[in-house]
Amino acid sequence: MDKILGIGMNELLIIFVLATIVLGPERLVRVAREAGKLIRNLKSYTSSFYDELKSELDVLDDIKKVKDDLKK
Repeated sequence: MDKILGIGMNELLIIFVLATIVLGPERLVRVAREAGKLIRNLKSYTSSFYDELKSELDVLDDIKKVKDDLKK
């Protein structure tokens, strides 16, 4: 079975049941919606960070190649 964030289906079910008991069905929907937004934003930020980092590392590789070519 697939795991989401390292959590199996049994653990997700237990978390869902406990959250329903603690928060109640009305608040659970709102909290789940906000958690979804948070996860979506985090994915966007990490993707943007990864792309920027990759771009900078590519530039550093280019600089290293030019430096090596100049040494020859």
